[in-house]
Amino acid sequence: MDLAEKKLALFDAHLSHRGLQHLVDVAAELLGNPLFMADMSMGIVCKSSNMGEGEQDFSAEGDPDRQYGLAKQAADAGFMDWIYHHDQPVIGEFEGQPRYLSARVRDGGQVLGHVVVVEVNRQFSSDDEALLPVFCQTLSYELRRTRSDGSSAGACGPLLGELIAGSTREEDDARKRLQALGFALSKTVRLVLFRPIDERKVISLAYLRAQLEQAFHGSMGIIQGNECLQVINGTLSIGQLSERISKSVYCGGMAVGVSRPFDNVTLLDWAYRQADAAIRLADASREGAVNTYDDVAAQHLLEVATASDARAQEAFVVPEIALIEAFDARDHTDYLRSLATYLNSGRNVAKAARALGVHKNSMYYRIQRLEELAGIDLADERTCFLLQLSLALKGYGPKS
Repeated sequence: MDLAEKKLALFDAHLSHRGLQHLVDVAAELLGNPLFMADMSMGIVCKSSNMGEGEQDFSAEGDPDRQYGLAKQAADAGFMDWIYHHDQPVIGEFEGQPRYLSARVRDGGQVLGHVVVVEVNRQFSSDDEALLPVFCQTLSYELRRTRSDGSSAGACGPLLGELIAGSTREEDDARKRLQALGFALSKTVRLVLFRPIDERKVISLAYLRAQLEQAFHGSMGIIQGNECLQVINGTLSIGQLSERISKSVYCGGMAVGVSRPFDNVTLLDWAYRQADAAIRLADASREGAVNTYDDVAAQHLLEVATASDARAQEAFVVPEIALIEAFDARDHTDYLRSLATYLNSGRNVAKAARALGVHKNSMYYRIQRLEELAGIDLADERTCFLLQLSLALKGYGPKS
């Protein structure tokens, strides 16, 4: 059967209205090898009946670790970027696996996913490379008719977009809208930003978001331009966050920026600015390295020191300050002023005690209580620097 006849056979399979599986099986027979289609989150849409099981199921459906490994190999080789930006197929090779022939499936300007043909029964030919794009187009027609592409916009997308843009400021209303959509975010949240720095290695952002949702259960994300943003539980430490990303998320070709924790989802616009600064001002050349805002807070302050936006200080004030303020309000204490006096006295206990008019032992007690209440280490230079900077922004500077 020549190429023209194979193309006609594909069209006949589509026009027969015998369904998606029939079309896929006809294509596998014409190509002489098993094949499957994955959507942009690497979910399996369909696969040919001659696909094997276990290790012979080259779609790796049901085996996330193996699927992740294969996707990483393809992305590292630059194949994922090629596939999603061209209609011309690519022949690639997985380590320890047979070669594959792959091309994207699109419906007009919308990319639905990609088809992978696995070279296990016979070697690829030039006819196969010419036939695969025709099959991908025929498959998109079939998916349109049967509505089996499995793609849908995230329900949280519009609201999350509003929050990141800073156009929603009513915290209670935002939380209620999230709950109505089925999202119950933790009280404290962080924003993690993934930004491409090497387009040759970047995989589908939809796939990246699907991995993040698996790694951070209960989180919510959005793809914005060429970036992926994920709102996660803010109580996770940076160490825990980095470990989950390194173990469960392929972010080759990506820089990662992480904001401070925020108690209000209506401050996600500032969380985005922090995550953005973490990437821009840190050494973001290391792919997949987690860059935290606290590491660049001082440099970022120089950028916005003259900003007229009164909310700017919220990006710099460390969350521990809010904990101390809340305790002072509840128990009618004055620990925030005690902390400021101690830091502004060069951490000299005797000098701080004199300034506050209290006994030195009382000052030692207050320092101990501050460390317990806010979970801080006042022997750590970096912690004290960030605290003193935050206090100065709130009017508790050395001259006050």
